[in-house]
Parts: sequence; structure tokens; C-alpha cells
Amino acid sequence: REIIFRFHKSIQNSREKFFTPQLRFRNFVSQRPSLDFDLRFSDTIQSHDWEIFGRRITLNGQIDFHKDIFSGKNFPITFSKTIDIRSDKYGSAKVVWEINRLQFLIPLVLKYKISGSSIYLEEFVSILKSWDQQNPYLKGVNWYSNIEINIRLINWYWCWLLLQGDPLWEENEEYIGFRKKIWLPLIYKHCCFSYRNPSYYSSANNHLVAEYAGLFIASTLWKFPESEKWLRESRKGLEREIQRQHSENGINKEEAAEYIQFITDFFLLAFIAGRHCSIAFSTEFEKKLETICTYINNFLDCNNNFPKYGDEDDGRVIVPDGNIHANNFISILNTATVLFNRPEFKRQGSAWDVKSTLLTAHIKNAKEIWSGYDFHAISKSIFYAQEGHFIFRTQPVQGREIYAHFDAAQLGYLSIAAHGHADALSLLLHIDGYPFLVDPGTYTYHTHKIWRKYFVSTLAHNTITVNGYDQATLAGPTLWVNHYDVTVHNASTSVTSDLAEASHNGYKKLGVSHKRSINFDKKNNNFLITDVINARNKFNLRLQMPFHLDPAVIVTINDDGVYTLRRPETNASVELHCDPSLKWTLIKANDTEPLGWFSPSFMKKEKSSVILGESNFNHSSIPLKTFIKIII
Repeated sequence: REIIFRFHKSIQNSREKFFTPQLRFRNFVSQRPSLDFDLRFSDTIQSHDWEIFGRRITLNGQIDFHKDIFSGKNFPITFSKTIDIRSDKYGSAKVVWEINRLQFLIPLVLKYKISGSSIYLEEFVSILKSWDQQNPYLKGVNWYSNIEINIRLINWYWCWLLLQGDPLWEENEEYIGFRKKIWLPLIYKHCCFSYRNPSYYSSANNHLVAEYAGLFIASTLWKFPESEKWLRESRKGLEREIQRQHSENGINKEEAAEYIQFITDFFLLAFIAGRHCSIAFSTEFEKKLETICTYINNFLDCNNNFPKYGDEDDGRVIVPDGNIHANNFISILNTATVLFNRPEFKRQGSAWDVKSTLLTAHIKNAKEIWSGYDFHAISKSIFYAQEGHFIFRTQPVQGREIYAHFDAAQLGYLSIAAHGHADALSLLLHIDGYPFLVDPGTYTYHTHKIWRKYFVSTLAHNTITVNGYDQATLAGPTLWVNHYDVTVHNASTSVTSDLAEASHNGYKKLGVSHKRSINFDKKNNNFLITDVINARNKFNLRLQMPFHLDPAVIVTINDDGVYTLRRPETNASVELHCDPSLKWTLIKANDTEPLGWFSPSFMKKEKSSVILGESNFNHSSIPLKTFIKIII
């Protein structure tokens, strides 16, 4: 069926390449009463500068919307679906798309609404006019990816609501003409593209969710001839995908932790848009959205950090205050606290933000309701044995907490597992809300192939690599084949100790299996990691066992195989007692190879270090033990 689908898509693409569809836009849009937005946060809105993966751009009508600001290269303005985005020929499409999400428009509109200065409104109009001129329908890289189309639609939805009812915006002839002749036709083109280019079958991951969310949100507000059909089908799609792409316990199946906030926002924003126009989702949808928020609440540490497993690319749907570094998990929980009446979602160290203000504008006194609740902290270990996520923790006391995440999950979602990493049985460790043992991150997707291959590899995770192989085969930047299976053998938690044990078959082609157990002694603050490598035949096996460290960690070598780890933010320390069967080395990152590098966010990398054990074995069963003692 997918082959047939892809065949029809290729025919559609060929037809569109030579005969650009002539979209017949009818100037008809619904109006609804303006929401009561509480705009008392002028000091928190950033507008004139915007950061793209660490690079700042100045917002004005002169933005080159086809330029990769990192390489300086430009994508051609040719038929979008034939443009090469999977090499660095024209630069990074991901960088270009990030600018073209136009997420800086909501902060601009908020600046206008708060200040009353028409400068911001003129800037908003100028940017949209420039985008329209530079991006003819189906021409250029910004008409390539449907997820980008829908993120723009969602941002425009909020801009429209904020401007609705404003006297200058509604009565000025220039702005009336802009809406009728430029913005509404542009919105219509985006809706048509969204509907005609769905991500089905092996691509039906977060992209499909974004497509349904964008089309649903747009169709609640702008009423074109096709809008009722779009609304009906996108709503049905959201109802289906929230169940399909999440486990019973609300864990997203893409196995990419940072993506959880991104994907959750699509469902949350669609749910809110439905509330705006009295379109109710099912009880099952609402329950699953609440369950997703429960998992988010459970997997954050006491400092509101999350375990960074799988891909991360700084993806956000809307950024109303302009602060792309803000913790969106906390923003989601703040909104959910009020939306679902769940006081326990109000986390220690959280603060009400602009995004939550906008999303709860339909709820009377939402901020006051949130402010009336006490702060909460998760006080126990939480095991998700069915999904393979094990969260070990001690009860936080005055900011002191031991937190570990054991990853015994599957590789990722669907046949390509696009955003998973080969990280089966990896362990992450945070102390007092600060990372010590880490996942090195992501850094890039389609450019810098050597770095992409490293950051998703098994060696780049705190598990065991056999004979230099990954646990699965990377066949493309976001394409995995030969997936492994993970089996959970034991899982128990109590007041005094926790135990989780699992194995994977990622090395079955070598006739090798790997089983790991994590035993957490809460009374004495230590972990015992027991690894068993079993081979069908006695032959030469080279094992590598890394412990990747956060760049802030300071390492002291005590004895052979014993390392003390410290961070300046806490007086706690970690003693890592490594198995003497392996030869252990502290490796610091250098400029010639990726090992030891750390990526704090997309397109950023910095030097760190890794404690690496290596050795050759000729045994059919190889037991290894690692002891981790936390001194608080």
C-alpha cells in the first residue's frame, strides 16, 4: 500500500512540477469574538532579535528566506519537491526552515498590542509581504516539508486572534488590503498544501501530527469552501494519532525525549483551538492528553531537566515570549495544571509564562488558579516496564536528589525509527538536578555525516558496543534498518531498593546477546550495574563500555578503574568503580574525532570527556560489574 501511495505521490509531484496548481481563493473568512487576552507581561517579550541554533538574526523585511545563515549558501527557487535537502549542497534545510517557521511574529504582535506602537505592526506586515514575494507557491525549499507549512499556520492563527478586534488593524485600508490580497490567499495555499501532502505510512510520525494539527487549527478560524472537510478529517486524524503514537501510559513512541514537548504542543494547541470555537474532542483524546502530561511530570528531575534520549533539534511550535531557551515542558505542565485541574503538575522552580497565558485565555482567572496551588516534587521511582523506561530517584530534600534513567525501550517508531538512537540499555545519571552521566546529544541531521553517524551510534551512549557495531543499522540520516528488540525481565521498586533488568538482541548477527540489570540501593545511595554478554561461540569479542560525562563534570582519577566525578553547582560527588576486566581510559575530546564531544542543542557541539573501558574476550559468557556510589 505504501508503494502505491508513493507512486501516486510521484505522479502528483511530476504534474505539479510542470503545471503549478491554480488555487481559486475566495475571500471568505469567519469571525469570532476576540478572546480576553491578559497582556501584562511587556518586559518578557523579545521581538527584534531572534536566535537560530545559537546564531542571531535581526527581524526586518529584508530577511533572505532561502539562506542558510551558517554556511552562507542559498537554496534555489525551483520546484520545491525536487530540491536536494539531504546533502550540504545548498546548506542545511533545517536551518532555513527554522527561520521560516516565522515564530517571531507572535512576539511582534504582542509588542504591538502591549505598546500600541504601529512600528511593530508595520514590521509584522513587512515580513509577511517579503515572505510571500520570496516564496511563490511550490517554489523553493520552504514548500518542501509539510510540517513547516503547518507550523506557520499555527503561528498565524495566534497572530490573527491577537489582532482581531484591534481598531487600527480592522479599520486601516492598507491593513485591510494586506489581509485580503496577501495574507488570506497565503493561508489558503498553506491549507491546500497541508491537505494534499500528508505524511502516511513510514512517515506517519510527528509530521503527520503536525499536519493534522495545523489544518484543524486553521479550519476552526478561516472558513474556505473546503474548510469543513478539512476540519472533519484533521480532527479524526488527531483523535487517531494521539492514541496510535503514544503508549497506554502516555509515552511517545518516537523515543526522542525532547520531541515529547514538541509533539504534545500540537495536540494541546489543537485541543485549545477546539475549545475556542466549541468543538470538543472525545473523552478518550482528553484523557490521553492528560496522561501524556503525567508522564512529562514524572520524567523531569528536581531541577526540571529531562533525560535526553533520542534526537533533539530544539523544535518548538509557538514561542510567544521569544525565549527559545525556556523550558517548554514546564509551560505545558503549567497549562495542564489549570486545564485538567491537576495541582500536582505545578513543579518546584516553575513560573507562569506568556504561552500559558495565551493558551488559557478562555479560562477565567487561569493564572490566579495556578498561583493558588502549592509547588510539588516527585518523591519516588517510577517504572514503565511495558515501554522500557525506568526512572530511579530518591525523594528530593532541599534540592538534593539522586535521579537515573534506564533506557530499555525499543529503537523508535514505525519502520524507519527516524528519531531514535541505538541506545538500548543506556543509563543517565543526574544528581541534585544536574547531569553527570549523559547522552551526548544530536548536533545535526542531514549535514556533517560523520558527526550524525557518531551521535546516534551505540558508542555514543552509556551501554556496551560489541566489535564496533551499532545495535541497529543506520541506512540514512533518519532511517534505521535491522531494528533490535528489547525484553524486560525484571522490574521492582520499593522504599529501600529498585531493580530493573532487560536485554536486547541488537547483536544477533554476531550471535551475541546483552543483558543489563540496574540495582539501586536507596539506603546507601549506590547503584550496581551488572552486564552479561553471552556469545554462541567462543571467538574474539571486542567490548567497549563508555560513560559519557557532561562538560561541567570534573574528573579525578583515584585508583585504576576508580573515578570521582564532581560539578561546581553541587557538593555531591559520584564515585565510579569500573569493572577491572576492562582497560579504562579517560578520553578528552579532540579536533580529529567525535568521541568525547557533547551537543547541548542542535547545530552546537562542545568538548567534553568520556570514561571508556575496552578489552578483547574469548569467552562465551562475559560478566561485568560497575559500582556507582553517590556521596551527598
